[in-house]
Amino acid sequence: MSRTYSSPVLYLSEPVYSRRTQSQASLHTLDYAFLSLALTIICGGCLFLMDLASAHNAGRESITLSFLSHIATALPSLLHGAAHYVVLFLSSVLSSAMIVGLVFALRSLDRKVTGMTNSPPRFTTVSQAKVANHSPYKTAIRGRETSIFLLSPVFQ
Repeated sequence: MSRTYSSPVLYLSEPVYSRRTQSQASLHTLDYAFLSLALTIICGGCLFLMDLASAHNAGRESITLSFLSHIATALPSLLHGAAHYVVLFLSSVLSSAMIVGLVFALRSLDRKVTGMTNSPPRFTTVSQAKVANHSPYKTAIRGRETSIFLLSPVFQ
């Protein structure tokens, strides 16, 4: 059954629902990336072959081949420089790890020698009678604050 419209405006104003919109396959991101890469390789290969053919007909060297030969000669020196800096970075990481291991070993050796457990160090507070005899600076130095940080007297 088809509708007949008396005016073309009524035909344009009514939405047309299609059964195909639900069944259409959509391109996902990986499909799109694969198809784009395939299209780029095919088009790039065609352009490369056209450059080779025009260079052969003109009797000169291809621009693309000369560019690739320049890259092939420069690539080893670039890789050597990059490898040099990568090795320097890895050696700094390794030396830092060795320093951390040495500090850990020295701490465990110190615990074994002194017989200390893993309990946190205890800080004693100075009694109020002793504090009254000293200036505020000396009380801060003597340890009125119970903090494990060495700079706590400075910030008091």
